[in-house]
Amino acid sequence: MRDPAEEARLSDQLRTFGVTAERDGAPLYARLCQELATDAEVLGLLGGAPPLQRRPNLLLAAVHYLLLAGEDDPLADDYPTVVEWRSPGGDARRAEGDPADRFRSFCARHRERLAELLATRATQTNEVGRCAALLPALATVASRSDRPLALVDLGASAGLALLFDRYAYTYHLPAGRKRGAGDPGSTVRLVAEVREGRLPDLSLPPVTHRAGIDRDPVDPGDADRSLWLLACQWPDHLGRFGRLRDALALARATPGRPRVEAGDMVNDLAAAARRAPADSRLCLTHSWAAAYLPPVRQKELAEAVTAVARDRPVSWVFAEQPYEVPGLEVPPSPGGRADGAATALVLVELADGRRRCARLADVHHHGRWIRWWGWPD
Repeated sequence: MRDPAEEARLSDQLRTFGVTAERDGAPLYARLCQELATDAEVLGLLGGAPPLQRRPNLLLAAVHYLLLAGEDDPLADDYPTVVEWRSPGGDARRAEGDPADRFRSFCARHRERLAELLATRATQTNEVGRCAALLPALATVASRSDRPLALVDLGASAGLALLFDRYAYTYHLPAGRKRGAGDPGSTVRLVAEVREGRLPDLSLPPVTHRAGIDRDPVDPGDADRSLWLLACQWPDHLGRFGRLRDALALARATPGRPRVEAGDMVNDLAAAARRAPADSRLCLTHSWAAAYLPPVRQKELAEAVTAVARDRPVSWVFAEQPYEVPGLEVPPSPGGRADGAATALVLVELADGRRRCARLADVHHHGRWIRWWGWPD
């Protein structure tokens, strides 16, 4: 039986996601989302996903995954990433006609396989570009402590953010200036525009412990799981796609790469914290992970962090879209300069029963740009 209210909600989600895709230079997804927002068959297919994963991203990733896996279909020619994957250096042909029609036909032909993917997979972007915001945040944490960092990443997926100091960074500053950071010889190169503010010292902080928690961890050495991560990328964004491929390859080549444990980011947080060395500064991180928790679980996450801080000082760094995390405290931007489409980068420090919270920056959700304000004096 159809649920008209749920169909209306999913339809609104598709339109909203389409607007985001249009703004971010992803015309294929923009077109598909706007055209399919009123398609009952597509909405019904998406409605089969678990409630907390019932988002356009998941259906789009499932279709992308089947195409990357080799499914022979005219829709493949509309996807630059699939063309590049199958024939490096090739160009998407952008066949005549509406790609939304080809998408509908693909979904109809592969409905059972798509339904299985929607029921069993989760959106896991593991967006490496966000490390361009994570680096100055961790540098800020390190500057406020005389101890090395012990990192625990929540919703860590393949653990790529835990390798933040293995990447090369270029920050574009006003007046054409640039600032480099990280490992200049890295195969993973991240670029971000600093639209406002002055970044802190970007010396790589010492890290003595790296661990992650994820409900469904991804082993970078698992070809199928890595393919799913790539499918969660947007097909018009060849640069992001290639960057993720490079990051996965780097992770595979890293001896003793960080381990991501299967677990719940709320229930298993205390145990993960206990495994961090006592002589380090515990730093909890997550980006676009709490957004997939219901508000009550977001509040429980905050309570779990507070509970950990009763035993040791904690720095909690998160990058989340404010309207997606009503259960977390997200301070307003300084001077009310918030961009409603931006992701908020927040640092919460908890020690000796005291709690301080600051919005360090507003950042692009894929890490393209930063408005940096830093920790208040």
